[in-house]
Amino acid sequence: MICNAEKIAELIKKANKIALVCHANPDGDTLGSGLALYYALKGAGKQTDIFCSDVPGRKLRTLYGAENLRTDIPNQPYELAIAVDCSDINLLSAHAGVIRRARVSACVDHHMSNSDYTKYTYVERGVAACAQPVYKLIKLISGGKPLDVHVAGLLYTALVTDSGGFAFSSVTGETLRIAAELLDCGVQGHKITEYFMQDISPAVYALKTRVLARTEFFEDGRIGMITFNASDFAASGTALSDTTGIINDVRNVEGVDVAVAVTEAALREYKVSIRTDEKADANRIAAVFGGGGHNRAAGCRVFGEYEDVKERVLKACRDHLE
Repeated sequence: MICNAEKIAELIKKANKIALVCHANPDGDTLGSGLALYYALKGAGKQTDIFCSDVPGRKLRTLYGAENLRTDIPNQPYELAIAVDCSDINLLSAHAGVIRRARVSACVDHHMSNSDYTKYTYVERGVAACAQPVYKLIKLISGGKPLDVHVAGLLYTALVTDSGGFAFSSVTGETLRIAAELLDCGVQGHKITEYFMQDISPAVYALKTRVLARTEFFEDGRIGMITFNASDFAASGTALSDTTGIINDVRNVEGVDVAVAVTEAALREYKVSIRTDEKADANRIAAVFGGGGHNRAAGCRVFGEYEDVKERVLKACRDHLE
């Protein structure tokens, strides 16, 4: 059932034992938004736990409160379980059961492809980050009080990482007004942007140069594709979580309308990330394989041998080019 922030705040008010669930392979938005909500609920006197099926990447593990993330599977159902920044229950991986077993389930999200899989769904489709609806929810929970600088910093991290440093077309005046209010709370936004959007380790630099050197272009340069495989991670000493943002280097090449990153996740399983401009819809391309996301940024999982996966993904991209 689609609802508003006020309804989610009402559910929170009635519940005491609450679970928050972030999506698997977590990014800055699901963790920043989830942890910010975690502290808001704690501040409201709620018994709260936060779950994520995968351990965050190196930088995300430094987020304020990241040590509170649980990867275990709880035995008892929660009065209220809220999925944060997750368009489909399968993206919660091992913790989908936390949502299914809860007395009341809810979701706070911003994806165009949200499948309305919980009893109550508060979704602001297409906004820059889940941090935007979460910010509004926290303001309701706190009665409009100024946010703690740590909570504000978590929300700012979510905003800046999911908006490409406020560069994506999903950024609106509201996005920037919320960012301004977070800065007024004492957040050092320039340091967050530098740390998450600009600084890379020597290992990630090695991965990036190795993979970009193999970039392939199709359709007269309109489609650009990169591939990450197990040997790339082994040679550079990196992991799947270190691939974040590298696809944007391909998207930024002049003439590229669709950028694709195909990442080997397991045997015969590939994580596909898609970035587009206005001449193609990333969400529709990902939907061919059961995935989704936003008009300009989406993802999916594709199964099979690499060459077959590559051709199927390329066909979907070609079919959706204007």
